[in-house]
Amino acid sequence: MHLNPTLLVFFLLLTVLPASATEDVISIQGNITSCTVQQPTSSSISIGNYFGGMLDSSRWPARWTCGDWNETEGWVYIISDITIFLSYFSIPIMLLWYIREKSLGNLRWIILLFVAFIGLCGITHLIDATLFWEPVYRLSGFAKLLTGLVSMATAVVLGFVIPSALRFKSPKEMQTEINERRKLQEIFEIFVKYSPGATAMLDSDLEFMMVNDNWYRDYKLQGADITGLSFSAVFPDVDTDDKWTNALTEALKGQVAESEKAKLRYNGETIYLKWRTQPWHLSNGEVGGVFLFTEIITENVLLEKELIRKNKQAQKQAQTMLSVSKVAQIGTWEFDLDTSEIVWSDVVYDIHELPQGGKVELHDVINYYHPDFREELNVAIENAISHQKPYDLELTLVTAKQNIIWVRAIGQPVVKNGKVVALRGLFQDIDSKKKAELILANMNTLLEKKVIQRTSELENVNRELEAFTYTVSHDLRAPLRAINSFSEAFIEEYQDVIPENGIRYLSRITRNSVKMGQLIDDLLEYSRVTRITGDYKTINMREIVSELVENTFSDSLPHITVKSLPSIRGNESLIRQLFQNIISNACKYSRDVAEPRIVIKGTAGENEVIFSISDNGTGFDEKYSDKLYGMFERLHTDDQFEGTGVGLALCKKIMDRHQGRIWAESEIGKGATFYLAFPVKTGI
Repeated sequence: MHLNPTLLVFFLLLTVLPASATEDVISIQGNITSCTVQQPTSSSISIGNYFGGMLDSSRWPARWTCGDWNETEGWVYIISDITIFLSYFSIPIMLLWYIREKSLGNLRWIILLFVAFIGLCGITHLIDATLFWEPVYRLSGFAKLLTGLVSMATAVVLGFVIPSALRFKSPKEMQTEINERRKLQEIFEIFVKYSPGATAMLDSDLEFMMVNDNWYRDYKLQGADITGLSFSAVFPDVDTDDKWTNALTEALKGQVAESEKAKLRYNGETIYLKWRTQPWHLSNGEVGGVFLFTEIITENVLLEKELIRKNKQAQKQAQTMLSVSKVAQIGTWEFDLDTSEIVWSDVVYDIHELPQGGKVELHDVINYYHPDFREELNVAIENAISHQKPYDLELTLVTAKQNIIWVRAIGQPVVKNGKVVALRGLFQDIDSKKKAELILANMNTLLEKKVIQRTSELENVNRELEAFTYTVSHDLRAPLRAINSFSEAFIEEYQDVIPENGIRYLSRITRNSVKMGQLIDDLLEYSRVTRITGDYKTINMREIVSELVENTFSDSLPHITVKSLPSIRGNESLIRQLFQNIISNACKYSRDVAEPRIVIKGTAGENEVIFSISDNGTGFDEKYSDKLYGMFERLHTDDQFEGTGVGLALCKKIMDRHQGRIWAESEIGKGATFYLAFPVKTGI
């Protein structure tokens, strides 16, 4: 429960009154002198003297001293006046705060007048309370006069205002109207949002007030907010062939305009649309703005143009087909199931060697086919009628002149309301083509037999070659080992009696026999690579190369750096042989360098995986790089670097087997880098 502050003050003051004042009426005659009644003075004072002595209290006694007041009566009177003053004065304060916070227009001056009226009423009560001590009756009279004048002015103003105020709606009526307007607003927004096509509402300045989602979609404005933007700002470079922008201006004059197909250049592309402009009106009947309805019909227009183009093309093709059908011996036919009528084109009559235009029956048509194919044709026709299955057959036809030819019969069911009502299709003379195919089939059969025969012969040759290779290898190695052994034994036993030249010759025989053995080994390895097929898989190159370096090149291990190596797909045995040969060359040609360095790394690209093996050895002149991969081709002598000239040829062969590439970059005295490129997508 909330108490009025004024009442609270009133009750507090009552509690502090003397207890004696609340019980019996006690006369204070002894302390308060009754006022003496005097006749009004006949003398008058001027206005100036009146206002100059506004606070003069000498001519009147204080109210406490005039009359028979006891404390209870006096203080009740005083507290009542002060309470009324406080209540009256709180109202103007709140009204002044209100008009300060809110713009009220002309109503502001009416409220200020009302503030003055309420404030003066409160001041008169405050002065009345003061009269108990200070008898400023002249000030009290002036305050009441001023209050009366302001009260009269307020009454006059209210006389003009109240009739207008009576027209104001009550809070309930206003809430009802707000709810109705909100409902209408929601209905309107739903109407705009779900209007077919793109809908926009513009004000009288042609600025967008509201648009639906279709507008943002059609004009590619998703994510933007065009509310408040002008039409020209949203469509700065619009170019249309029937000036829909002018229609907006006319709509502001109350005109309605529309177009069924307008061509519009927008955002660098040509679009077609239907549009309509229509004014909307304010409650006073004036045009408030424009409704703009558009619908993008570009797809329909383009389809219409495409249809016209295709119709023209179809007519042209029909004429062409008519000419071509005669040349290609392709005719058309149709069989009506209801009437059993058969319609043939001229080409079909010609293929049957019948006079054009003659009437034909279904059983006659089937009887023209060779007996071996009649059942097949009957089944195809029955399936087309009963199960709506088209057919495409190659059959033998016996013409009216008893010529046997090959023809192609194509049939397609015509369905209406789920029922086959007709068959139609094409009929072609394929006799020359069919006979050529039969000849070609016979030739292919003979060719396949020959291929099988040649393949068998080649396999026999390969087996013989493999046996020959083994035999040659074994037979050549035996005498080479004998030559090498006897030469070394001869030198060891008779080096004291053999001249120096003889020892040198025998040493050369030994070296060449060893080189011959190495050459045989390389040739056998080259032959093995040529014969290897299949067994391709994904290879972990980091693992393969690290293992190869550690097991095969342990002496050069401190000088070899293996970096990131992507995986590839290939034959593991061949890839191991490939990297062994390249790394072996790098070690060999950099052995005379003070600090040899060999770096092996790889990178994976979109189309290729490329490995590089770099050394800082002797290098070579790049103008001779085309000789690197030839069999027995060498860029250095045996005295400089040993070798057979087969190693890089073998590497080139392995890369060819993997559909890859190999190349080198070098400079004399600055080392060499060999590159191996493997395709990412291969057929292996």
